[in-house]
Amino acid sequence: MTAYRFFLWGSRIAPYLPEKLTFLVCDLAGLLFYLFAPSKRRVVLCNLSHVLADKPLPERKKVARKVFQNNLRNYYDMLRVHKIPKARLDRMITVNGLNEVLAKATEMGKKGIIIYTAHVGSFSLSGQVCTYNNVHMYLLVEPIKPPELFNLIRKLREVDPGCHTVAVDGPEIRQAFRALNQPGSLVASAIDRDVIGSGVEQEFFGAKAKLPLGTADLAVRLGAPVVPVHVYRKGSRYMIEFSPEVMFAPEKTGDKEADVARTAARMLREIEKLIRRTPDQWVVLQPIWNDC
Repeated sequence: MTAYRFFLWGSRIAPYLPEKLTFLVCDLAGLLFYLFAPSKRRVVLCNLSHVLADKPLPERKKVARKVFQNNLRNYYDMLRVHKIPKARLDRMITVNGLNEVLAKATEMGKKGIIIYTAHVGSFSLSGQVCTYNNVHMYLLVEPIKPPELFNLIRKLREVDPGCHTVAVDGPEIRQAFRALNQPGSLVASAIDRDVIGSGVEQEFFGAKAKLPLGTADLAVRLGAPVVPVHVYRKGSRYMIEFSPEVMFAPEKTGDKEADVARTAARMLREIEKLIRRTPDQWVVLQPIWNDC
């Protein structure tokens, strides 16, 4: 219950802390985390050796330090967002491309949309998509134990009535699937980590990594269009950027396994671009490849 108490008290205190000073504290704590957690540091540097294979080690170390710092900044954002007034959120967050995505889905004759991403940026703020656009979004997340902690984090993330947090291994996931039959509904999933251990080897940054196929499988089964979204910091602002130009509905050839593999590969190529744009905000502290 220690983690639960930390998040509970953090959610009560964080909204009232001065933002600039707290970010400085997060950066200092992140640097200390980087320096005194050698096993995590090795993992992050190994992951980055795949993402930034063309960069020298000193540059990758600089990015790795930022990964640890941004990881703590993300926790701070999660603990405070439920208390940030909408007027201030309007000034903090920019959403680009969603209207075009919704319009394109209508042109394609589709209803719900699958949006996929990586563990990049302050994804706890992604629920603001619902606030600005009157849509319902189902955010598929990794299961967290104990249940009290998961329910608390769910409450912190569901800052808008249209935002729903769903554990990928829970019964509520069917509700998310049904939502894809409703116009304007979004099902969001990060596809860069095998959080429940059911991943299949796929090519990721030129090497094999076990990653989930569930999102691609769902898209193929339901014929739902898929589109990447990039949530990241840009200076003092938070960007939520959809890419309607690469949105597509999976092709069905009659060979479901091949269709899913092809769809997953196409999605991962977009995720690689997204991570390369902001590698210091790819806050994955777990090994992605076997050599990590």
